[in-house]
Amino acid sequence: MDDKRKWYVFYCKSRAEKKADEELKLREYEAYLPLMHQNRVWSDRIKKVIIPMFSGYIFVLCRDFEIINILQLSQIVAPVKIGSEFATIRKEEIEILRKIEEHGLKVTIVPLEICKGNSVEIIAGVLRGQKGVCIEDSNNNYVSIAIEGINQSVKLKIGKEYLRNY
Repeated sequence: MDDKRKWYVFYCKSRAEKKADEELKLREYEAYLPLMHQNRVWSDRIKKVIIPMFSGYIFVLCRDFEIINILQLSQIVAPVKIGSEFATIRKEEIEILRKIEEHGLKVTIVPLEICKGNSVEIIAGVLRGQKGVCIEDSNNNYVSIAIEGINQSVKLKIGKEYLRNY
């Protein structure tokens, strides 16, 4: 495998993840759409269905210059970005998802929460790369960044979309 290829994350059209997967594979891209079994209940029956593990997302192993070509596909909406960078996931995380899918493990998808007391890193803006501590958990987080030389800290209001757990 070429070292420059990474697993990039893309948004798909609503309820079109399986079509996007087919379209990518027809164009000979290595794509991965993790699926899971789920029981759906209707008034007259219960049916086992296969649905995407992460609604609206698909993972594609490619080089960064290929992203523009992938965006030409009809079922792909946009690359996922974190700040100004394209979102990627590690090969090890893909392997974990494959094992979960292969063994049919029951999963519940829960967004990663940033809570009071978490060590966080700012992922966008002029303070990108700075680390601090989340000091308030609400719709908007307040982050404290230590200025150790004078034994003080700076309190900033930063939206959750600009933070990640560190």
